[in-house]
Amino acid sequence: MGVVLFISACIIYYSGGYIAGDRNYERFFCLVLLFVGSIVLMILSPNCISILLGWDGLGLVSYCLVIYYQNNKSYNAGMITILSNRVGDIGLLIGIGWLIRLGD
Repeated sequence: MGVVLFISACIIYYSGGYIAGDRNYERFFCLVLLFVGSIVLMILSPNCISILLGWDGLGLVSYCLVIYYQNNKSYNAGMITILSNRVGDIGLLIGIGWLIRLGD
């Protein structure tokens, strides 16, 4: 978790220079903090349900970050992000089902 928090702090620090003139400056940093919060939730999850909640939060916030500039190119990239997250959802659900089956 220390690595995640260190990298996130670096991203927040350096993105301040790139986003400083943007009118939605606060929205971007809220999205980044929600993204980090979802990752931390996944890392510290005590059960499979909270892992799924963290994963879905991560997918939703990453989509919002990808479409941040709201143009056609970012919307197309956002669709790829959604599809990639759905593939990850399937893999995560298969893994959870496999672990539950092995637990019996």
